[in-house]
Amino acid sequence: MTSYRRPAHVGHGMLIGAFLVTVAYFLLKLAYTHWLPGTLITFGLLAAGSAYAQWVWKARVPWWVLGSLFLAVQVDLLGNHFHMYGRPFGPVQYDEFAHMMGSGLSVPVFIWLFAEVAHRQRLSLSRGWIATLAVSLSFSAAAIYEIIELWDELYFGGRRIWSPHDCPNDLQWDLGGKILGATITVLLWRNGKRGVLGHASEESKGGIPHAP
Repeated sequence: MTSYRRPAHVGHGMLIGAFLVTVAYFLLKLAYTHWLPGTLITFGLLAAGSAYAQWVWKARVPWWVLGSLFLAVQVDLLGNHFHMYGRPFGPVQYDEFAHMMGSGLSVPVFIWLFAEVAHRQRLSLSRGWIATLAVSLSFSAAAIYEIIELWDELYFGGRRIWSPHDCPNDLQWDLGGKILGATITVLLWRNGKRGVLGHASEESKGGIPHAP
Protein backbone atom coordinates (compact mmCIF):
# COMPACT_ATOMS: atom_id res chain seq x y z
CA MET A 1 0.00 0.00 0.00
CA THR A 2 2.90 2.30 0.78
CA SER A 3 4.33 1.80 -2.70
CA TYR A 4 1.07 2.95 -4.24
CA ARG A 5 0.84 6.03 -2.06
CA ARG A 6 4.44 7.12 -2.58
CA PRO A 7 3.96 8.40 -6.18
CA ALA A 8 0.93 10.36 -5.01
CA HIS A 9 2.98 12.00 -2.24
CA VAL A 10 5.72 12.83 -4.73
CA GLY A 11 3.16 14.30 -7.11
CA HIS A 12 1.63 16.47 -4.40
CA GLY A 13 5.10 17.58 -3.33
CA MET A 14 5.92 18.62 -6.87
CA LEU A 15 2.64 20.54 -7.16
CA ILE A 16 3.26 22.37 -3.90
CA GLY A 17 6.86 23.10 -4.91
CA ALA A 18 5.77 24.47 -8.28
CA PHE A 19 3.13 26.62 -6.58
CA LEU A 20 5.65 28.05 -4.10
CA VAL A 21 8.14 28.79 -6.89
CA THR A 22 5.38 30.59 -8.81
CA VAL A 23 4.48 32.64 -5.74
CA ALA A 24 8.16 33.52 -5.16
CA TYR A 25 8.55 34.63 -8.79
CA PHE A 26 5.37 36.71 -8.54
CA LEU A 27 6.72 38.41 -5.41
CA LEU A 28 10.03 38.99 -7.17
CA LYS A 29 8.26 40.86 -9.97
CA LEU A 30 5.51 42.41 -7.85
CA ALA A 31 7.23 45.80 -7.61
CA TYR A 32 7.18 46.07 -11.43
CA THR A 33 3.76 44.54 -12.08
CA HIS A 34 0.91 46.73 -13.31
CA TRP A 35 -2.29 46.76 -11.29
CA LEU A 36 -4.59 44.78 -13.62
CA PRO A 37 -2.19 41.90 -14.45
CA GLY A 38 -1.14 41.74 -10.80
CA THR A 39 -4.75 41.59 -9.66
CA LEU A 40 -5.60 38.83 -12.14
CA ILE A 41 -2.53 36.81 -11.13
CA THR A 42 -3.48 37.24 -7.47
CA PHE A 43 -6.98 35.91 -8.18
CA GLY A 44 -5.47 32.97 -10.05
CA LEU A 45 -3.02 32.06 -7.28
CA LEU A 46 -5.68 32.34 -4.57
CA ALA A 47 -8.11 30.24 -6.60
CA ALA A 48 -5.46 27.59 -7.25
CA GLY A 49 -4.41 27.41 -3.60
CA SER A 50 -8.01 27.27 -2.39
CA ALA A 51 -8.95 24.56 -4.90
CA TYR A 52 -5.93 22.45 -3.96
CA ALA A 53 -6.69 22.72 -0.23
CA GLN A 54 -10.28 21.64 -0.81
CA TRP A 55 -9.31 18.83 -3.20
CA VAL A 56 -6.45 17.29 -1.22
CA TRP A 57 -7.06 18.27 2.41
CA LYS A 58 -10.86 18.65 2.23
CA ALA A 59 -10.39 22.05 3.87
CA ARG A 60 -12.51 24.94 2.73
CA VAL A 61 -10.46 28.11 2.97
CA PRO A 62 -12.60 30.82 4.62
CA TRP A 63 -13.46 33.90 2.61
CA TRP A 64 -11.70 36.17 5.12
CA VAL A 65 -8.40 34.33 4.57
CA LEU A 66 -8.59 34.78 0.81
CA GLY A 67 -9.79 38.36 1.19
CA SER A 68 -7.02 39.36 3.58
CA LEU A 69 -4.35 37.93 1.27
CA PHE A 70 -5.90 39.70 -1.71
CA LEU A 71 -5.89 43.03 0.14
CA ALA A 72 -2.28 42.49 1.25
CA VAL A 73 -1.20 42.28 -2.39
CA GLN A 74 -3.43 45.21 -3.35
CA VAL A 75 -1.61 47.46 -0.89
CA ASP A 76 1.57 46.90 -2.90
CA LEU A 77 -0.03 46.99 -6.35
CA LEU A 78 -1.95 50.20 -5.66
CA GLY A 79 1.16 51.81 -4.20
CA ASN A 80 2.99 51.05 -7.43
CA HIS A 81 0.05 52.14 -9.59
CA PHE A 82 -0.21 55.56 -7.93
CA HIS A 83 3.58 55.97 -7.52
CA MET A 84 3.29 56.18 -3.75
CA TYR A 85 6.60 54.54 -2.89
CA GLY A 86 9.18 57.08 -1.79
CA ARG A 87 6.45 59.47 -0.66
CA PRO A 88 5.10 60.23 2.82
CA PHE A 89 1.79 58.61 3.75
CA GLY A 90 0.53 60.41 6.81
CA PRO A 91 3.21 60.33 9.51
CA VAL A 92 5.19 57.52 7.82
CA GLN A 93 6.56 56.65 4.40
CA TYR A 94 4.28 54.62 2.14
CA ASP A 95 6.84 51.80 2.09
CA GLU A 96 6.56 51.53 5.88
CA PHE A 97 2.76 51.64 5.72
CA ALA A 98 2.75 48.95 3.02
CA HIS A 99 4.97 46.63 5.05
CA MET A 100 2.82 47.07 8.15
CA MET A 101 -0.51 46.61 6.34
CA GLY A 102 0.72 43.79 4.12
CA SER A 103 2.03 41.91 7.15
CA GLY A 104 -1.08 42.57 9.20
CA LEU A 105 -3.30 41.30 6.40
CA SER A 106 -1.20 38.21 5.70
CA VAL A 107 -0.75 36.87 9.24
CA PRO A 108 -4.41 35.70 9.62
CA VAL A 109 -3.84 32.95 7.06
CA PHE A 110 -1.06 31.53 9.22
CA ILE A 111 -3.36 31.61 12.26
CA TRP A 112 -6.02 29.76 10.28
CA LEU A 113 -3.48 27.18 9.08
CA PHE A 114 -2.19 26.48 12.58
CA ALA A 115 -5.74 26.26 13.94
CA GLU A 116 -6.66 23.86 11.13
CA VAL A 117 -3.62 21.66 11.81
CA ALA A 118 -4.31 21.67 15.56
CA HIS A 119 -7.92 20.69 14.89
CA ARG A 120 -6.99 17.84 12.55
CA GLN A 121 -4.22 16.52 14.81
CA ARG A 122 -6.41 16.91 17.91
CA LEU A 123 -3.79 19.08 19.56
CA SER A 124 -4.60 21.20 22.59
CA LEU A 125 -3.24 24.64 21.73
CA SER A 126 -4.47 27.90 23.18
CA ARG A 127 -5.34 30.79 20.91
CA GLY A 128 -2.30 32.64 22.23
CA TRP A 129 0.06 29.82 21.28
CA ILE A 130 -1.50 29.51 17.84
CA ALA A 131 -1.08 33.26 17.30
CA THR A 132 2.52 33.16 18.56
CA LEU A 133 3.44 30.32 16.20
CA ALA A 134 1.68 32.09 13.34
CA VAL A 135 3.54 35.36 13.93
CA SER A 136 6.87 33.50 14.16
CA LEU A 137 6.35 31.59 10.91
CA SER A 138 4.95 34.56 9.01
CA PHE A 139 7.84 36.73 10.20
CA SER A 140 10.18 34.12 8.72
CA ALA A 141 8.25 34.51 5.45
CA ALA A 142 8.79 38.29 5.67
CA ALA A 143 12.53 37.68 6.08
CA ILE A 144 12.45 35.48 2.96
CA TYR A 145 10.78 38.34 1.09
CA GLU A 146 13.66 40.61 2.10
CA ILE A 147 16.04 38.01 0.63
CA ILE A 148 13.98 38.08 -2.58
CA GLU A 149 14.45 41.86 -2.68
CA LEU A 150 18.21 41.38 -2.26
CA TRP A 151 18.31 38.85 -5.12
CA ASP A 152 16.34 41.25 -7.29
CA GLU A 153 18.92 43.94 -6.55
CA LEU A 154 21.95 41.70 -7.11
CA TYR A 155 20.93 39.46 -10.00
CA PHE A 156 17.96 40.97 -11.83
CA GLY A 157 18.81 44.66 -12.07
CA GLY A 158 16.19 45.79 -9.58
CA ARG A 159 16.36 48.93 -7.48
CA ARG A 160 14.58 48.14 -4.23
CA ILE A 161 17.13 48.68 -1.44
CA TRP A 162 17.38 52.40 -0.83
CA SER A 163 19.55 52.61 2.29
CA PRO A 164 21.68 50.46 4.63
CA HIS A 165 18.73 50.48 7.04
CA ASP A 166 16.13 49.43 4.47
CA CYS A 167 15.96 45.76 5.49
CA PRO A 168 15.80 46.20 9.30
CA ASN A 169 13.37 49.09 8.90
CA ASP A 170 11.10 46.95 6.71
CA LEU A 171 11.28 44.07 9.18
CA GLN A 172 10.36 46.23 12.16
CA TRP A 173 7.22 47.40 10.37
CA ASP A 174 6.53 43.82 9.29
CA LEU A 175 6.73 42.63 12.88
CA GLY A 176 4.51 45.43 14.14
CA GLY A 177 1.90 44.67 11.49
CA LYS A 178 1.96 40.95 12.26
CA ILE A 179 1.50 41.50 15.98
CA LEU A 180 -1.38 43.90 15.29
CA GLY A 181 -3.01 41.54 12.79
CA ALA A 182 -2.65 38.56 15.13
CA THR A 183 -4.09 40.52 18.05
CA ILE A 184 -7.16 41.59 16.08
CA THR A 185 -7.73 38.06 14.75
CA VAL A 186 -7.48 36.49 18.21
CA LEU A 187 -9.81 39.11 19.72
CA LEU A 188 -12.42 38.36 17.06
CA TRP A 189 -11.88 34.64 17.64
CA ARG A 190 -12.47 35.05 21.38
CA ASN A 191 -15.69 36.90 20.70
CA GLY A 192 -16.96 33.65 19.18
CA LYS A 193 -17.38 34.83 15.61
CA ARG A 194 -17.55 31.63 13.58
CA GLY A 195 -16.54 33.49 10.44
CA VAL A 196 -13.10 34.16 11.89
CA LEU A 197 -11.97 30.58 12.47
CA GLY A 198 -14.06 27.72 11.21
CA HIS A 199 -13.35 25.30 14.03
CA ALA A 200 -13.29 27.79 16.89
CA SER A 201 -16.93 27.34 17.80
CA GLU A 202 -16.78 23.58 17.22
CA GLU A 203 -14.38 23.14 20.12
CA SER A 204 -17.09 23.94 22.61
CA LYS A 205 -19.21 21.06 21.31
CA GLY A 206 -16.77 18.45 22.57
CA GLY A 207 -14.46 16.09 20.79
CA ILE A 208 -11.85 18.75 20.05
CA PRO A 209 -9.37 19.28 22.87
CA HIS A 210 -8.88 22.91 23.76
CA ALA A 211 -6.67 24.78 26.16
CA PRO A 212 -8.10 28.08 27.37
